[in-house]
Amino acid sequence: MALAFLIGGGMSFSQAFATTNQNQTVRLCEGESIELTAAGKNATGFQWLRDGQPISDAGPTIEITENGVYEVMTINDLNCSSEVSDAVIVNFLPPPNLRVLQPAVLCEGGSIDFTASIDGYDPEIFEYTVEMPSGKKHRLQDVPVVDEGGVYQIQANYKDLDCASVKQKIIVEVSDDPVHALFDYKINGLGQKGEVLANDEVVFESHSLGENLSYHWDFGNGTTSVQKSPKFKFDEKGRYLVSLTVTNAYGCTSSMEMGIEVNEAYLIMIPTGFTPLDKENQTFKPKMRGVASYEMLIFNTWGDLLYEMNSMEDPGWDGKTNGKLSPNGNYVFKGTFTTVDGKQVTRSGVFTLIR
Repeated sequence: MALAFLIGGGMSFSQAFATTNQNQTVRLCEGESIELTAAGKNATGFQWLRDGQPISDAGPTIEITENGVYEVMTINDLNCSSEVSDAVIVNFLPPPNLRVLQPAVLCEGGSIDFTASIDGYDPEIFEYTVEMPSGKKHRLQDVPVVDEGGVYQIQANYKDLDCASVKQKIIVEVSDDPVHALFDYKINGLGQKGEVLANDEVVFESHSLGENLSYHWDFGNGTTSVQKSPKFKFDEKGRYLVSLTVTNAYGCTSSMEMGIEVNEAYLIMIPTGFTPLDKENQTFKPKMRGVASYEMLIFNTWGDLLYEMNSMEDPGWDGKTNGKLSPNGNYVFKGTFTTVDGKQVTRSGVFTLIR
C-alpha cells in the first residue's frame, strides 16, 4: 500500500491525507506495509518523524512496517525546514484471537447457536465464517440450521481487513438425554389438586423427564425456587403464571407454564340437597376451608328452628326433628362464618331433603 502527500503551498501532510478520503489512522494487518511519500514546494530534503523522533536516512518516501505516529518536515536549499505536518497514525493489527468453548451440545429438537460458543463474540468488529463438516463455508449469519453432530470450524477476521484468526474447531455432540419439563400441584392438607386459596400451602411436584436435572421455578410474582418440588403460599388472590425450567448436565433445557387462579383465603360450599336414607350424602353441612368458626341454623319453610350447628366438629343435620325423619321438601339455612384472617361472612339459602 502506498500513499503520497504534498507538503507546503498551504497543504499540510494530514490535509493531503484527508483529500484521499482516508482517515488519519491507517489500520493494517501484521506483515503488511505502507509507503508514505511527501512532496513540497522548493523542497530539497525531508525529515520524517516517528513518535516525535527523527528517522535517519529518510528520503521523500518511507516504507512503514511498525506502529507509530508519523510526521514529516520539508527542508529547502537554505537548510530551512517547514512546520511539522499533522500526524498519520499507523496501527498494525495482529490476527484476531479467536477462542471457542468446547464442546457444543445439540439438544433434542434444538439447533446449535455458534455465537454462544464464541468467547467474546463481537459482530461489530469481527466477521465470522463457519466451515461445515461437508467442507462448505458460510458466513455465521448465513449458517443453515445445525441439527447434526460433527466437527465445525470457525474463523474470525476484522470486518475492514483481511487479518484472519487461526481456524478453531467446535465439536458438536448430540445429547442422548432427552429433557421434558412437566409438573402439577396439590394443596397441602387436601392431598389433591383443587381450588387454590390465598395462604394455602401449595406443593408443586416436578414429574420432568431427564437425568441429573436442575430446576428453576418462577411463581409469577417475583419469587423463585431451585428445589425439585417446592412448597409455596400465594399471599393475595389473583392469577399467577407458574413456570418450571429444567436443565440437564449438557445444558439442554425444557420449560412448562401453568396458570394458577388464587381465590380469597376461604372457601364455603353449601350443598343444594341431601339424602339421609342413602349410603352417601346422609347429612347436610357446609364444606369449608379457611374458616375458623361458624354457626348455621336450619329452618322449615314455616320459620321453625330445626337444627343448630356451632362447632367445627358438628357432623351436620341428619334430617330428623325430635327423632323423626322430616318430610321431603325444601328447607332454609342461615350461616355466619369467621375466616382464619378474621373476616365475617354470611350465607343463606334453600336446600332440598330427599328421602
